[in-house]
Amino acid sequence: MKTFLTINILLLLFSACSYNNAFTRFDLSQQREKSEENLISSKIYDKSKIAGIINVVYLNTVNPEKYKDSEYFYIYLYAKTSEALISFTLNDINATSTQELEVNNDFTALTDSNVSWQKYYLVSFEQQGTRLKLIANIANVSSSPIIFSKDN
Repeated sequence: MKTFLTINILLLLFSACSYNNAFTRFDLSQQREKSEENLISSKIYDKSKIAGIINVVYLNTVNPEKYKDSEYFYIYLYAKTSEALISFTLNDINATSTQELEVNNDFTALTDSNVSWQKYYLVSFEQQGTRLKLIANIANVSSSPIIFSKDN
């Protein structure tokens, strides 16, 4: 009887916690939650040294009503050589539009990142298939592929 009572109490305690998730204790909007779920970060290497860090949010899943006619990404990155030419490819196709943004921009609320030593971009590409492979090219160095999968 003691074992049965102990097991039931433990099950009750554990089931009470099951309604919480990683965002429960934070006061985040639904759009911010989607942004955090779709944020991928990667280091950019130049041989064995780190040349930068890139963070990418796939906007089509964050706001599908607004971003539906192309593939849209909010990208913020730090590059050690800040004057270097930066370009982006998606599935080996160049971006159709790359807009450099101010530090405080429309997407700052999605990531809570607004520091002056990073660069911020809104990048769009032609519609692609279900597997998206984004690569950032900084001067003569490329990032590792950042992979997104679309739900179709």
